[in-house]
Amino acid sequence: MVVTRGPDGAVALTSDGREVTVPGEPIEVVDTVGAGDAFTSGLLAWLDREGVADRAALAALDDTALEAALTYARRVAAITCTRAGADPPRVDEVAG
Repeated sequence: MVVTRGPDGAVALTSDGREVTVPGEPIEVVDTVGAGDAFTSGLLAWLDREGVADRAALAALDDTALEAALTYARRVAAITCTRAGADPPRVDEVAG
C-alpha cells in the first residue's frame, strides 16, 4: 500500500511489515490539482519501466527499489504542482 502525504512525502507499507518513506520535495506550489493522479501515474510508470508486472515481482522489491519508485512518483507529482492545472510532466522532464 502507498500513502501520499502531500508536502510530507509518501510511504509504502508492504505485506511483510516493511515501511519505506520518502520526504516531500521542496517546490513552489502553483496548483495541486492532479497531484495525486500524477503520483500514481509516476509510480506505475516506474514499475512498468522496471518490469514489475505482477504481485510476485512487486513483493520482491527491496527497500532501495521501493524508495526509488516513491522518489520517482514524488518527482512527477512535484513537477505537476509547479504548473497551473493538471499538467503532468513528460518522461524526459523527470530525472531518474
